[in-house]
Amino acid sequence: MSSHQCTLCGLETPSPPITDEDTQGVFCCSGCLHVYQLLDELEEEQAEELRQQTIRARKNENQNSSIPKNCKEAFFKVDGMHCATCESFVESVATRKKGIYKSEASYASEMLKVYYDPDEVTPEHIPGSLSKMGYEIYDINEEGNREDLNELGRLIMGGFLGIIGLLLYSLFLYPSYISGEGFVPLTAEEQFFFISNIFVMTSFVLFYTGYPILRGAWVSISVLKPNMDLLIAIAAVSAYLYSFGALLTGTTEVYFDVTMAIILVVSIGNYYEKRIKAGKYDLLADLTEKSIDHARVRRNGQLKKISVSDIHPDDEIVVKAGERIPVDGTVTGGEGVVNEALMTGESKPVSKKNGDKVLSGTILTQNALTIQTDEEVQSTLDQLIQLMWNIQSSRGGKQRLADRIAAYFVPAVLLLAIITFGYQLLGSTSATEALLSALAVLIVSCPCALGLATPLAIASGLKSGLEHNIIFKTAALFEQESADMVAFDKTGTLTTGTMHLIDKGTNNLALEYAAELEQLSSHPIAQPIAKEAKQKIEAINNFKSYSTGVSGEINGVGVFVGKPEWLSKIGFAIDSELLTTIEQKRSQGNIPVGVAWDGKVHSLLAVGDLLREDTLDAITTLKRDNKKIALITGDSKEAGEAMQQQLNTDFLFSEIRPESKSNIIRKLKKLGTVAMVGDGSNDAPALAEADLGIAFGDLTAIAAESAQVVIPEERLTLVPAVFEIIRNTKNRIHQNLGWAFLYNIITIPLAIAGVINPLFAALAMATSSLLVVSNSSRKMNISPAGS
Repeated sequence: MSSHQCTLCGLETPSPPITDEDTQGVFCCSGCLHVYQLLDELEEEQAEELRQQTIRARKNENQNSSIPKNCKEAFFKVDGMHCATCESFVESVATRKKGIYKSEASYASEMLKVYYDPDEVTPEHIPGSLSKMGYEIYDINEEGNREDLNELGRLIMGGFLGIIGLLLYSLFLYPSYISGEGFVPLTAEEQFFFISNIFVMTSFVLFYTGYPILRGAWVSISVLKPNMDLLIAIAAVSAYLYSFGALLTGTTEVYFDVTMAIILVVSIGNYYEKRIKAGKYDLLADLTEKSIDHARVRRNGQLKKISVSDIHPDDEIVVKAGERIPVDGTVTGGEGVVNEALMTGESKPVSKKNGDKVLSGTILTQNALTIQTDEEVQSTLDQLIQLMWNIQSSRGGKQRLADRIAAYFVPAVLLLAIITFGYQLLGSTSATEALLSALAVLIVSCPCALGLATPLAIASGLKSGLEHNIIFKTAALFEQESADMVAFDKTGTLTTGTMHLIDKGTNNLALEYAAELEQLSSHPIAQPIAKEAKQKIEAINNFKSYSTGVSGEINGVGVFVGKPEWLSKIGFAIDSELLTTIEQKRSQGNIPVGVAWDGKVHSLLAVGDLLREDTLDAITTLKRDNKKIALITGDSKEAGEAMQQQLNTDFLFSEIRPESKSNIIRKLKKLGTVAMVGDGSNDAPALAEADLGIAFGDLTAIAAESAQVVIPEERLTLVPAVFEIIRNTKNRIHQNLGWAFLYNIITIPLAIAGVINPLFAALAMATSSLLVVSNSSRKMNISPAGS
């Protein structure tokens, strides 16, 4: 059968294509089919528009004429990026390097993707050549040097000198400004000596402690994107330069204190935010890495443990019970049971025998398998990681609200300062007084309140999250739009991810027989049944384990427990009533287990995954907040529909492959802002693709790496709490910015009129900052659903 174009995205379909009897068209994957069904419910014009957007996006992804075919990709972590301006700068540095064709930076995920010529550049040399201006580039598998000690040293030294400088101001300069002389009378030479010392201290504070701010200001100028760092730097540097000029002319009215106050207050606010944010690493460090580094390979009749990177095509790999399968391949020896939930989202264990395909990252739970690698050694786990990195590195962070404001505010402030200077000068005011008025405009326009408005509010949000065991990995999400819908992975997220005995059947003797036998089995389905066993009285003889069941003699009776089809195949009769029950259990997403002896199946048990106790509370709370709920599962359509009916979700996507999840999220984003909640490696691309990725529960490291929020605790009611913290934090940012601008509206006209001088401007600025600090420090009252 020849391939066709996918009706939704236009890509080539497999042969045969994915179809559905209730839907017209052919599709490249089940994800496109489900999304097409979703869009088909919209008005025809809107659905067509979204379809065309998808086609254009896919074509753009595949077209990149500026990049040669021999180009390779490399991914790196970046320390030091905190806004969209940083992204532009890091990208511009990278593309200026010989051998690098293109780069994509994302401050939201702290990642950099580089397209490079392997004949010109090697990945090992890229970090060193790109680490500039305080931005540290390092390999994604390494721990970055976050310069915590260096930043703390900047603050301690700057704070120490700032306190001494302000003490000198209080003893000698402030009193002289008010009464004409200080507490201790000083000669002109002594005043010059003290002011010179203050100048040296201020220089240290400005250029050492304030280096990150000055760097951010320079970066914003270099990429022509004014930000808050530039606004702060203008006020601090202008006060410093004016005071330095006054010092050289012998004037005692200097404003080095303004420079020190601006730099220290804003630096403390930024450091506080970073320290709170750094608390996430202590929690993330506890997560277990699910990658596989080594494998047992049989070569020349000998079993050797080698690195996964050294595996060759057609190698024979031996995997024992409890181990993860290292690469994709085909079973050539043994029979076993594989838990594929990590990779496929399918909650039921899958039996594997000769000729069956297995995926890397899945867990062999029973027996041992010999696996032959394909002609090309592949790892589905690595492909998911690659897809996740691609999505994360190419998604630029949204510029902070304060920086967006600064893009317009900086030019306006500079223009006002120039106008003030000219206006005062034309009004027969001396040049010195006119310059002081312009300086007052620059000082009152900016700084501390605006500079503190965002970092302190975000620090409060980060701290509140950590108090509830919620890790916000990026501050950028506190300023993005709230999610319109929340998509949940089913297995391990909405459900416990483990097998439970759902139905004990109608025959107590059958349950007792089954429990006795299953105690000797290592099959995942056996465990919940074995828990029903009472103390053994008689020994079990001739016990045998199969991939589809177990058998043994109990008190002389030959008992078989397992898959109904297997029992029927080996000669046990199943009456029509039990056949109906079997179909009913499967339609509910459960696994039927037959118990047979004396030529007949006497009872039917049911094993399956259960909803978490707080799932309904969490879903109800989210729906009360007017959020649409989507359910994404690798389970069958019937099992998915049973779950949808139980939870009353708005959208259902069943029989979904891992690579289709990110496609579903991408299409849902056409309908609004989407949050994704998942736990496994198969969810990583979807978590990265979502506007807000929330990794939840018993996580894999890959899932945690791809998400923006991590909840390493199995309390689903913390998911609504995530949105509550984001909402409260966003409100505080707006409140802080509102107060800062109210302050500016009052003080800027006074500064223009020459009513206030730089000293009064500094006092007003300090008062404004205290209000911002007080508002940000208020405790957030977060009440997780159901608590």
